[in-house]
Amino acid sequence: MPRPFGRLPAVGTLTFALALGAFSFAIPAATAQVAPAAATAAPLFGATVPSQAAFNRDTADFGHMAIIHTYYSGLPDADAWTRGLSGETHSAVIVSFNAKPSDVLDGHDDAALSHFFDTAPTGHAIYYCYIHEPEHQIAHDGLNLTQYLAAWAHVVALAKAAHNPDLHSMVILEAYDLKASTHRNWKNYVPGGGIISTLGWDAYPGAGDDELTPPSQFMGPAVAASKAAHLPFGFAEFGVTNQPGRPAWLTSVGDYIKSSGALFGTLFDSQPKGTPPLILTDPASIAAWRAIVQSSGADPAAAQLKR
Repeated sequence: MPRPFGRLPAVGTLTFALALGAFSFAIPAATAQVAPAAATAAPLFGATVPSQAAFNRDTADFGHMAIIHTYYSGLPDADAWTRGLSGETHSAVIVSFNAKPSDVLDGHDDAALSHFFDTAPTGHAIYYCYIHEPEHQIAHDGLNLTQYLAAWAHVVALAKAAHNPDLHSMVILEAYDLKASTHRNWKNYVPGGGIISTLGWDAYPGAGDDELTPPSQFMGPAVAASKAAHLPFGFAEFGVTNQPGRPAWLTSVGDYIKSSGALFGTLFDSQPKGTPPLILTDPASIAAWRAIVQSSGADPAAAQLKR
């Protein structure tokens, strides 16, 4: 989501006033090659669903979605896979959640996280993200980079203990990082040691999300960075305000994602307080994204089960 300087805080992202000391962007975070999530002939398409109402609306507008993106302001609910949105679609899912790195590292959250991973279903790809878009919190809100990276490693260890091959660790970053003017190195936010299996990107076309920028311009740098790091990737957020030309733009974005090698694309079809109105309300835009959603490829995990 767009901040005042080009992006706004992510849905459900906690602000951590940790006072845990200074961090350094010089911390290396090498992205070692790891076994990727299974590739698809065509990517999975869907939308962000921060609430039951949003899920109902998007399902009515787009039909059954091959993937959704859900958010938790804290840890996932205990019934995430039985009564929550994560399990309701019976399709692939991106789940973003939050916890203080200090709580993760001291084992305070082990029971809740282990339950979430141990009870996760099989048969559909599950991309889990610890602290969606950490960059702004690290730069401005006291999130300690060193502890964040260490906490990620602890989270992944708990996930691996579940022995579920459909669980995939995914860092979700802002494509905004890739602009030279930000003076950021996106690799600083990715823990080393090959523990991250997938990269997710939130990519928006302009500072006000009112520009029908060609997708190759605002998504292309993320595609190039992912491929250079030899990591599979997808687009967890993107969108634009309602304006003439948006339906054709949505089609071009979907077509670009198909040609990019991405695993998925989830449209940000939401409007948290204080953000631009990105929800698709005009019939032409709804029809355009519905066509893209219905062109989704096979869920890699589901395809694996059929072999």
